[in-house]
Amino acid sequence: MTTTLRADPVELGGGAGTGPPSTRSGVWWLSPVAVTLLIVPIAVLSSLLIDDAGFRREWRTPKTITFETCLLLLAGGLVLALGAAVVASARRPDPRPGRWPDLSTAERRLMGRASTVCFVLTLVGYASFVAAGARAGVGLDQIAATFGGGGVYDSHIKDQIGTIPGLTTLTQVGIASVVISSLLLAQQRSRTQLVRIAVVIGLAVPRAFLLTERLAILELVVPVIVVLAMRASGTASGRRRVAAVPLMFAPLVAAIFAAFEYSRSWVFFRQTSDSSFLRFALERLIGYYATSLNNGALELAYNRYPGRLPYETAAAFWTAPGIDTIQLYQRLTEHDNPAFYKQILEQHGTPEFNNSSGLAAPFVDLGPAGGLVYLLVAGVIIGLLHRAFLETRAIGLLVYPVIFLGVVELPRYLAWSQGRVFPTFVVLAGLAFLLRRRRAVRPTGAESPR
Repeated sequence: MTTTLRADPVELGGGAGTGPPSTRSGVWWLSPVAVTLLIVPIAVLSSLLIDDAGFRREWRTPKTITFETCLLLLAGGLVLALGAAVVASARRPDPRPGRWPDLSTAERRLMGRASTVCFVLTLVGYASFVAAGARAGVGLDQIAATFGGGGVYDSHIKDQIGTIPGLTTLTQVGIASVVISSLLLAQQRSRTQLVRIAVVIGLAVPRAFLLTERLAILELVVPVIVVLAMRASGTASGRRRVAAVPLMFAPLVAAIFAAFEYSRSWVFFRQTSDSSFLRFALERLIGYYATSLNNGALELAYNRYPGRLPYETAAAFWTAPGIDTIQLYQRLTEHDNPAFYKQILEQHGTPEFNNSSGLAAPFVDLGPAGGLVYLLVAGVIIGLLHRAFLETRAIGLLVYPVIFLGVVELPRYLAWSQGRVFPTFVVLAGLAFLLRRRRAVRPTGAESPR
């Protein structure tokens, strides 16, 4: 039998002589072990060091989080990192010989078609939001009013627009769209894919502003950064550049946060505050993480009732269309968990900062032992996805850039269990299956194995 050697050129970065070493080590800050051990201690210890007076003065909530709670949350972060580290220490098979992401011609064609479908579905989702706004009577004068007076903080646009079931949800396919486009762009320069990324992110900006969903920006921008940083690390000079990205990314995130916070809340609070805007924005940013961890402590203390079932760790199921409509959780437990959580904040915290820590959620749902097991298993799964990402296997290439944001946001939010990312995981997992199936039917030697 004649073996056909792979003939795809190494694109976007030079010839074979500029390829990576035999083993791809990746970028240090893209490792789930590194990012967990960096972010979790900083977030938890910062919350511990802020006293009760600071919590009350800056965020109008008493401090509930204790030293013992912080130890539990730190242990959770350590266990997650341990699970990922066990996978990272295992012997890796040799990666494909080309430069990351090393997509074949057939793979690029399939992903190109998937990119088109996801982009169109995303546009349909945003068109549905526009239609919902027009139906609710939201006009340009009302939108303009959010830049003054009480800002978005005092606006009812979010409640007015609402959703169109099955259509506005398609905006979340935008995450899959930018991941696929980023991988294609990393393989080969493409104006089409670059424009698609810019359009999807551009559409998310007014959504994030008017509907107070800053996460809608982060869940698009962060996967793009993950893919392009990994691609740039294929050379020694590229690795040096991307190693310093966190030093540049932190100020960028703070600037984006401040820009949104200006019209979201500053125009409202400046009437009663003697603080400068920069100080207000910084305290507000710290507050989102400190109060999330504090709210997690509140849930550990008060979110208990007979027959309680895990909620946050299975939120995508409980909020799924049909399941949410029949209120299955309420029927099974005789409790509305989101409403009960809101009552806890009203009685013991502040509804203004309503996120509950993703680190605390497994312990709230499953208890101390169950929470540690959950985070250990999550660490193993995340570690496997990171390994597949480095080895250019389809499931890792497509899913890890999305999961990475969940690791970064873990002190504040259990992102990967939420219904908002479920459409993304469905689309990306389906595409990964198709890519794997296509490889499985290739003639032996036709492509380099993954």
